[in-house]
Formats: sequence, structure tokens, C-alpha cells
Amino acid sequence: MRPPSIAYPVLIADIGGTNCRLSIVEDPDRPHRHLARIGTGSFMTAEEAFESVVATLPQRPLSALLAVAGPLEGRTAQLTNASWSFDGPRIAEALGLRQGLLVNDFEALAASLAVLRPGDVETLIAGEPEAGGVRLVLGPGTGFGASALLTHGERGFLIPTECGHIGLGPEDPAEQRIWPALMAKEPRVTVETLLSGDGLVRLHKAVAATSGMLEPDVSAADISRLALDGNPAALMTAVCFWRLLARVAGDLALAFKATGGVFIAGGIAPHLMPLADRATIRSVFTGKPPMEELMARIPLHVVTAQDAAEQGLAAIAAHLQRFGLDDPKRLWFG
Repeated sequence: MRPPSIAYPVLIADIGGTNCRLSIVEDPDRPHRHLARIGTGSFMTAEEAFESVVATLPQRPLSALLAVAGPLEGRTAQLTNASWSFDGPRIAEALGLRQGLLVNDFEALAASLAVLRPGDVETLIAGEPEAGGVRLVLGPGTGFGASALLTHGERGFLIPTECGHIGLGPEDPAEQRIWPALMAKEPRVTVETLLSGDGLVRLHKAVAATSGMLEPDVSAADISRLALDGNPAALMTAVCFWRLLARVAGDLALAFKATGGVFIAGGIAPHLMPLADRATIRSVFTGKPPMEELMARIPLHVVTAQDAAEQGLAAIAAHLQRFGLDDPKRLWFG
């Protein structure tokens, strides 16, 4: 029996809680071409959003690969931080597709680790990566996601997770000072509670309140801008954010024994790169007694490419077997 393959052209979509990025891949040997960026609140359904773009193309896609920021249930998915839901057969019928595949958004990012170019990442800790070692991608955006890429020879496997919903507590005096303010509004503090767009806002409010500063309500984008401008509360927030992100990245690196490297993705970290204190990040990331020697060997990078998920989706479309997605029983529809 021939292994399943994708029919081209392929519509690929990176669908987060705030925005959906749509691209087209005309054939396996050509790079994806960006089509549109759509707010997930601008259309009632994903099908309506997709059709608004597909209708403008000279040739309609025959397949779709959709990366969704939420857990998958069989052939369906629901965005965690927005209202769109996804049903494979329904989408295939609406768009006239032959076939398609739903993946978690961080599965797509994990697949991108096999194809990212050197200029697509910035290294925080060089480490000593192990050839064939587990590679882990994680990061804050509208929410917080994580996924791993395991390889064995020419074959790989993508491991999606819901690590954003793991509980998180204070570890140092600075965190202990702000934690009561956080728990006053959030009885259960999770990774996503703090390491996300809304999390940056929560941190800013807690930092300002415990430091006696009167700060107006501002967005995550405002906090990043203010921090870069030297605003004290925003700057303290960014420092706290990086420490927490380095701590969680180190903990998850241990959980997966990610000797191939840890990659921070998402929309927030690249904007805050000028405020990344590499010495502190290294100290927090590797400071995991009694595993300091192992942690010192694990590289830590930031993915700076805006189209990383789309690169991963295009790679999946071209090489299903390479990522363990050649089983037609998984999420194929149409």
C-alpha cells in the first residue's frame, strides 16, 4: 500500500488565539507563499475566514494543513483562547478539499525545528547539543505552548503537550513578594497565567502594586514598548518575565531531557530580546541541582522567524513520514 501523500496546492494556516496566518504551498519543492493575516475575531467561523482568502486565488487548494492553538480531539479542535472550532469533514466540505490534517500549533513549530535556517534563531546559550537528541519548542504568545521533536534515523515524531496549564509557584524573594498580588486574582497560578500576553499584563500589575507604583492599565505590547523605553515598572516586569521563562524552559528541558536544544517561540520573546540578560538567563536555566552538568550542555535559542509554524507545516506536507504523520487514521479528513 502506498503511504498517504498530500495533494497540492496546500492551504496552510497558523491559527492562534489572536491571529490566523494563511499561506499556500503550490508544490513540494516550492516555499510557502503568504496570503493573509486575519484576526480570529473578524469572522464567526474559521470556514468563513478561509473562504474569504481562498475565493481570491486563481486555483483553489486541494488540501489543508491547519495548526490550531488548542488541544485536538480526534478530527476536531477548539481554540483555547478564542471561539473558533474546527471539524475536519466540515471544513473539507466547506472548502471543497480532498484531504487535510489538523495539528496542534506547537506541533507545527516542533516540525519547523527540522528546517529552520540559521538566521531564523538567536542563541542565548550555545551548550553542547547532542546529535539526534530531543528538541523542545515552547513559548508565550496569546497562550503558552510546548511540543517536542523526537528523531530516530530519518523518521521523527511530534509530541504535543498542554504544558501551559502546569501550576507555577514562587522560587526567589522577588517572586515571593509579587505572588500574593497574583493569587488575589488567580487562585491557581499556571505557566500560561504569567507567560503569555495576558500574563505580561498580570505581572505588570503585580509588580507595580507591590512596588508602590501607580501604573495605568496597559496592553502587553505597551509593556514591551515601555520597558524598552526604560519605564521602571515595565522594566521590572520584563526582568521578572525573562526569569520565569528561563525557569520554566529549564524545567521542561529536564522533563523531556531535551539534549538537542530548547527553542523559545511565540510573539513575545523576540520583542523583549534587547532586555534579555544572558548571564541571568543562563544561571536560572541551568540552575537545577543536582542536574547542573546536564543543563549546561542543553542549548537555549529564541526563534525569531515570524513564519516558523508555516515552515513546519510546509515540511509536514512534503514529508509526512518524517514526522510520523503518515497514518491515514490520525487526522485525515475529506
